[in-house]
Amino acid sequence: MAVFAVAIGILGLTPSLTWIPELPLLLIGAIVPVLLLAIAGRQAVLHSDDRGTGFMAGAVAGALGGLAGGSCYVAYGKPALNLIIGLVAGFTGGSLIGGLAGLGTKGQG
Repeated sequence: MAVFAVAIGILGLTPSLTWIPELPLLLIGAIVPVLLLAIAGRQAVLHSDDRGTGFMAGAVAGALGGLAGGSCYVAYGKPALNLIIGLVAGFTGGSLIGGLAGLGTKGQG
């Protein structure tokens, strides 16, 4: 998740790469993280007996991705507040997506 966030951040924020169309970056930047978080939540539930692990797995993956994305913004001269915003937004969104993906999954037990 973090590697993807950094890659999209570099592609979207580098001035010399402004020739890359913004719409495909936004679509990829929205769809792929949702899929990654859902997979994290589902896999966590598959390997445990507790459906709550999907929420935690999604939260951890989302927080790492949000922190990595916020770090890209800071590296390109944006305010350091982006670190906190990325972390909180990633944690919250990841928890919801990973948890919902895990709810419909039957664990090993």
